[in-house]
Amino acid sequence: MLDFSIYNSVDSREWNKALKQSVYANFFQTAEYLETHASSEERTPVFITIRDSSNNIKGQLGLVVEEKVHGRSSNLMDSFITKFSNLGKRATWVSGPILHDSNLKNRSEILKLILSALEKVGSNYNLTIIDGYTPPLDSLIDKNYKEQFRNFRYKIENFFTFVTDLNKTTESIWDSIHKSTRRDVKRSEKRNIVVKELNQYEQLDEYFNLSKEWTKTKGIILKDSILSKEKYWECLKAEIEKVFLAYENDELITSHRMGIFNGIAFSHKFTNSYSKSTSLGGPLLAWFSILWAKKMKYRIYDFSGGRFPPSDNNSMKKYLEQWDSLLSYKRKWGGVEYPYFHFIKIRNEKSYKLLRMPLKIDWMYRNYKRKHFKRPSTNVEKTDN
Repeated sequence: MLDFSIYNSVDSREWNKALKQSVYANFFQTAEYLETHASSEERTPVFITIRDSSNNIKGQLGLVVEEKVHGRSSNLMDSFITKFSNLGKRATWVSGPILHDSNLKNRSEILKLILSALEKVGSNYNLTIIDGYTPPLDSLIDKNYKEQFRNFRYKIENFFTFVTDLNKTTESIWDSIHKSTRRDVKRSEKRNIVVKELNQYEQLDEYFNLSKEWTKTKGIILKDSILSKEKYWECLKAEIEKVFLAYENDELITSHRMGIFNGIAFSHKFTNSYSKSTSLGGPLLAWFSILWAKKMKYRIYDFSGGRFPPSDNNSMKKYLEQWDSLLSYKRKWGGVEYPYFHFIKIRNEKSYKLLRMPLKIDWMYRNYKRKHFKRPSTNVEKTDN
């Protein structure tokens, strides 16, 4: 006999200990990450557990309810779009659900209860959208698994990520990396770019300021608060994430935010100031992070990935504009491709359509700003080739 429970807070030790029953649960599902991600009054963490008659946890899903919609292109757009928040309450998750059973029939029953719990969450919070991404390393996701989501009226999008097995030798991992990327790592070392770990609270200002500069290149305004910094510092202290910083001539040029949990190192976010015409902080930080994760006995390094190409050729141009450059870069690191899936449920079509109009304007303005952002001239130095 199985039953589900829904909470807004959990004992992080108990929750995370249960997650580790699975080989594929990563930091996105930890209590610390979910609570950090919900570091404002506008976001609420939600924890779903499935227990058997002996009170054993058989399934878990952590998600965040976003009660306000925000514009990202300017303060004016943000003020305008926030007024539409009642149209667009959303709950979202990453790398879940976590099912603690390898028997396909049992997994099916656990998943069905999680989907029922999500229905209750949708009603309790009057959600317009529920969506989430499956764990890339869950090898037991099959046709029946996806069909259950379809039965609950979810659409499915196909994604993939790049995974490196850290049990391989360092030489083998290095040799699998594209020669141009290996060359960039060597060039960064010749430039004497220095890597440091973010391990002091005072460094958070520098890190958040770099994030602001990076989002400008994407046409996005970034707001931070003392609360978000304090929450993130707690997350770092809990050792759910690591942040590595790259400095060139004492200037912070790149950062790498990496999730670390359950033997899986996940490359979560790179930020770059683009203050140099050629930036080599990213390649150096990526290689440094792989070596660090291997040294710390992690099993897997997940580079993250993106969406599968569309089957419709008419959509290919837009797809390539959004994904081609990013995925080409990630592919050069030699990881093996693993599929995962994005499930999306629109609970209120009318509200969703009304909300899309101002959000589309916001996206168009962001895209305009991104395309017109002036980077330093690309007079590439040849002395360190």
